[in-house]
Amino acid sequence: MKQYGVSDEQEIIDVFNKQIVDSWKDINEEFLRPTSMPMSILERIVNLTRVVDLYPKKK
Repeated sequence: MKQYGVSDEQEIIDVFNKQIVDSWKDINEEFLRPTSMPMSILERIVNLTRVVDLYPKKK
């Protein structure tokens, strides 16, 4: 709370959600760039990341 200068719990959640959205934008942008890594491996990594992202949200 001190790090981000917020006092309300909902504000903290909003800050973290914005960071998650920004991270997904970065992941998707990098995924579209050509690399020497085979696309099948990259797809598996992105799919695993999706599962990890959804797991804590499911209640």
